[in-house]
Amino acid sequence: MIRKTLFILISGLLLTACNTPEKEKQETTDNAPETKIATTDAITGASSEPAIILNISKEEGLTKVSEFLKDCHPYYLATVENNIPAVRPIGIALNYDGKLWFHIGEQKASFRQIKNNPHIEIASLNSKGQCMRIFGKAVIMENDSVDKIVFEKYPNLKEMYNTEHKQKLGHFYISEGVANLPTDSGTVKIKF
Repeated sequence: MIRKTLFILISGLLLTACNTPEKEKQETTDNAPETKIATTDAITGASSEPAIILNISKEEGLTKVSEFLKDCHPYYLATVENNIPAVRPIGIALNYDGKLWFHIGEQKASFRQIKNNPHIEIASLNSKGQCMRIFGKAVIMENDSVDKIVFEKYPNLKEMYNTEHKQKLGHFYISEGVANLPTDSGTVKIKF
């Protein structure tokens, strides 16, 4: 009995609210100030507003992205296998020879996934809690100079990636790169 009474009461309230005369609805809408709603993630500061595209050279874009990455550890690499996304942390980025390089073991599933589908995304969070997302195609390439720089900068990697352990450090750079970079005035889109 109580359920039936509540149902009737709620139905009546909904009907009353929905049956406001059109003239009243129009007046309310006409008098209300125009409101533009934008959502902002409370943690990362990411906004639903469309990003402003910065019209800068690829070199300048690469520099801005690299500078942001210096304050981020780790980075999160997203790949896809059989239409199932996979995300894992990676730790090394290198701005070298006009390219943004990342490094993962050739024996890892992520390396195989990149070979099969080079479209990737990398997300990173800096110490201010701002998130940058990078999109592009991963181009796997052996490069002795990159090898040398990475092993000099991170000598502990030699313990993992060597012929004795039968593991090799693989390198890829981002081609057709686009980054959504947070700034104090909102997110900007940078091509690099």
